[in-house]
Order: sequence, then structure tokens, then C-alpha cells
Amino acid sequence: MFRALRAVLALLVVSLGLVLVTGGPAAACKCRAGTFEQQVERADVVFLATVDAVTDADPGHTYSLTAARSYAGTVDHATEVQSLAGPTGCGLGALKEGRDYVFLARGSAPPYDANSCSGTATATAERVGKVEAVLGEGEVVAPPPPPTATMTKVEESAPLGFARLAAPGAAAVLLGALGLFVVRRLSRR
Repeated sequence: MFRALRAVLALLVVSLGLVLVTGGPAAACKCRAGTFEQQVERADVVFLATVDAVTDADPGHTYSLTAARSYAGTVDHATEVQSLAGPTGCGLGALKEGRDYVFLARGSAPPYDANSCSGTATATAERVGKVEAVLGEGEVVAPPPPPTATMTKVEESAPLGFARLAAPGAAAVLLGALGLFVVRRLSRR
């Protein structure tokens, strides 16, 4: 009995050792998020935006956004952020369309890059307050002005005179009168 108990314990220890050695994923997201201040320091742009559309792109997602407020960097009203997917990409996943997010991203032009370690998160009052405590109130990102109308001359010549405009109408009246005259003449015979 003592021998059987010892064999079961040995088998249990070996099994537990195998689970610990081979149980982890082969590749996982390995990044250090750091403190919020460190995330802000690493970001090239920090802005508040609404997700308009999510496009699956190989190997991740592209988010079409409408930016409302910029805290760091220069962001256009309509902009994009991309995020890698996969086990080592540390992607943001499929963000919810119509929801507001605070983006902490890298890059000098759209599409900016963001991942789960960059600090991008749903825009809550607490999150926005945290950003404003570090970076200030930020600036409103205004939409671009509508295009202005420009007048283009079609032709350089002067407009047509009354006689030139009335000539086709006068010709039609004369032809009609002539037609009536001919019809009446033929009906009298």
C-alpha cells in the first residue's frame, strides 16, 4: 500500500511538472504597458475619437475614426489607426463602431499604430480626466471647411441679342401660318 501511494505521488509530481513546462502558449503578446505617464510619453499622438468603421486587414484591423479632441500631436478630423493581430501582435481587436476611445498611438501620419500596450482604451470620464491631468485640456479637432465655389467663365463672347434669340421662334410661327394657309386652300377645292 505504501509503495502504491509513493508511485501515485511520483506520477502526480511528474504530471504537474509536464503541465508547468509545456502548458504555456508558444507565442503571446509580450509588451510592457508601463504606467500611464510612460504610455503618454511613448505616444506620438493622443486623441479622443469615435470609431466609424472597422476593417479587417491582414494581419490586423484598420479603424476609421472621427477625432473630436487632440491632446498631443496633430490629428485630422477624419483619421485612421491600425493595429496588428495575431498572438504576438498585441492588437486592439475589433473595437466597437460608434463608441468613443482615447487613442495613444505612434506615427507621424495616418494610419497611426496602436496596440493593447499603448494605452488605448474606451473613453470613460475617468480615462479622459487622466489624460487631461497629464496633457491638459487639449484642442477641439474641427472638421475641414466645406469647399468654396469658384466661378468659371464658359465663354468669353457677349450674350446673344434679342433678334438672334427670337429668330427660331419667328420661323416656327411663319411655318405654322404657311401650313394653315395651305390647308385652307386645299380644303376649299
